[in-house]
Amino acid sequence: MASRLLKPTATPGGAADLALSNKVFVSASDAQALRSMGATQNYVKTQIQEFVYTFAEHPEVKPGQCGFNRIQREQLEFGIGANEPAFEAFAFAEKAESNILTKLSVEGAKSESDIKTDDLTKVVLREYQTQFFTIGQRLAIDIAGKKLILKIKSCEIMDAASLKTGNTQAKTSSRGVIFEKTAIAYERAAGSTIRLVGDDNQANNTLFKPDFNFENMGIGGLDSEFGDIFRRAFASRIFPPSVVAKLGISHVKGILLYGPPGTGKTLMARQIGKMLNGKEPKVVNGPEVLDRFVGGSEENIRKLFKDAEEEYRTRKENSDLHIIIFDEIDAICKQRGSRNDGTGVGDTVVNQLLTKIDGVDSLNNILIIGMTNRKDLIDEALLRPGRLEVHMEISLPDEKGRHQIWVIQTKSMRENGSMDQDVSLELLAKDTKNYSGAEIKGVVNSATSFALNSKVDATNGIKVKDGPITVKMEHFQRALAEVKPAFGIDEDEFSDRMRNGIIKFGPKVEKLLNNCGLFVEQVRNSQRTPLVSFLLEGPAGCGKTALAVKLATDSGCPFVKMISAEDLVGYGENAKASKITKIFEDAHRSRLSCVVVDDIERLIDYARVGPRFSNVILQTLLVFLKKDPPKNRKLLIIGTTSNKRVLEDLEILDTFNSVQNVPQISTRTEFSSVLKELKAIESDAELNLASAAFARPISIKRLIMYAEMASQGSTTGRAERLSQILVDNE
Repeated sequence: MASRLLKPTATPGGAADLALSNKVFVSASDAQALRSMGATQNYVKTQIQEFVYTFAEHPEVKPGQCGFNRIQREQLEFGIGANEPAFEAFAFAEKAESNILTKLSVEGAKSESDIKTDDLTKVVLREYQTQFFTIGQRLAIDIAGKKLILKIKSCEIMDAASLKTGNTQAKTSSRGVIFEKTAIAYERAAGSTIRLVGDDNQANNTLFKPDFNFENMGIGGLDSEFGDIFRRAFASRIFPPSVVAKLGISHVKGILLYGPPGTGKTLMARQIGKMLNGKEPKVVNGPEVLDRFVGGSEENIRKLFKDAEEEYRTRKENSDLHIIIFDEIDAICKQRGSRNDGTGVGDTVVNQLLTKIDGVDSLNNILIIGMTNRKDLIDEALLRPGRLEVHMEISLPDEKGRHQIWVIQTKSMRENGSMDQDVSLELLAKDTKNYSGAEIKGVVNSATSFALNSKVDATNGIKVKDGPITVKMEHFQRALAEVKPAFGIDEDEFSDRMRNGIIKFGPKVEKLLNNCGLFVEQVRNSQRTPLVSFLLEGPAGCGKTALAVKLATDSGCPFVKMISAEDLVGYGENAKASKITKIFEDAHRSRLSCVVVDDIERLIDYARVGPRFSNVILQTLLVFLKKDPPKNRKLLIIGTTSNKRVLEDLEILDTFNSVQNVPQISTRTEFSSVLKELKAIESDAELNLASAAFARPISIKRLIMYAEMASQGSTTGRAERLSQILVDNE
């Protein structure tokens, strides 16, 4: 296609009205030449970025020159008198009834000001009809004396023929013409000081930044939580102030995000701030507010709200949204009167914060986001409606959420071809029950370290082997063995307590396992009983703990914890109660949990001489054994005891739904069955010889110990040794 070289110059005469026309200006001879090249509607296309401009004749422009305004020159990146850029005539087959829908980004205006979108649309349609614009192109505009810059963000074309057939599907395009019926949407450019104000029927679509998505924000598994936060905290802010006033409501001013560490509370709060078009969020770590000088802490709180107050005084409901994020908010907002430091600083900080959020001169342009792992420590007055009224628990992700997190955390290595094709993110999501987002990230880092280490040659100094670094499935599997979740099953602890497995030595054991299996199925499947508990009772050594551990690990619960006296040795009463409380609270955070309360009489420090027990621990257990988990959560509690009568006297027995007896070995048939299972004695003759010494019931733990003692030494004479051990000890 023919082109014409024209030297850039300024807009003729420097006239503002010509500069704001967004046209380029040429001499009469050049205009005639461009039209002869095939330009329709006086359109000309630059070979620089391929922007299309409308040209017009002007007598002050000399032949061989082209007048550009400053915005056009800056975007095309050339100055006055630069080398001649090439221009091509641009032909456009205009359809009289064609219509385009376009989105414009609005920037400019040196001072903060409100721009009505209706007025903006009138100026655009009046001044720029039939002009052709390309995505990314910028144009200057004057509205009520305010100089603005508009940038074309997107363009969709819809012609009259499609409207008549009922097909309203618009087609995306890289450029289009502005017509009288063009529909225009606006968004505020990042960093702009203006505010776009719509009429009562227009939603405030400028509250959120365009084109944000959770994957790019690095957030996964929190879709439901984001939906609830949007509904509670932002839905009302999208509508004009007049609509909100008619409903008689006020905007939500505070959100509290709480839950276990590593689940994404801080990340979510920071990304909420990034996806909004409000002021840059102020992020404050709770302890940073505190000051050693009297009144300093309160002054720090006032400074956080100062900008919002000043803007609200001048712009009222048209003020931008100011976001203040408090990380570890429990550090400064503890229950008033709970501190023993004698200064009262904590109480005055809470009072100051309450006043700023919901006092006499409360603001409507603020959003407070607090984060904590300990919601129970926060002053209740701060949690009521009008303050931090939206309480959102950020819990552990489910399998779908974990898959989203895996996709996000491995995005870079997948896009760069550094992840092997044998890696299955679906399988990894299934194998990471009760992993938080932070822990999944830790697994990815660990797997990467294994992959990097495989490329290191340390045989003769430290050298890097040739070849690409690829993270394989085996690296992730090794990482899973290395990075354990804080909420889950301690496999090492449980395997130690079930070292010998479960030996089904008789019908009583089979019946017991079937009964206990029904309780496990009940808590998994029933919608009416979110809390199921049963107690395993029997003499010491009969296998209660091993059975409880077996049932817990086979239950399929992602969260399984054991409360055992031996794990609390050395702790005081209050410390033990705190440990027990934390385990049950953690269990309530998981969708399906199992807690094993082992050897309850030892746990409460029961002593036969006295008698003596810890009432603090007893009352703690009584509370949590009867407390239902939160909505949509289920909890299985398995208790064990060797002294049923004591639990009955202390009223613990009634807190369990059922009491199951764990039997001892009481017949010679059961005795022989255990020895066969242990492969301690295999011949029938020797079994009969050993069984002859069986005189009274014996616990499975004691029999296993005796069988191990008899197996020491030569392989012959085991039956005689076992018989002698039984006679000597039983």
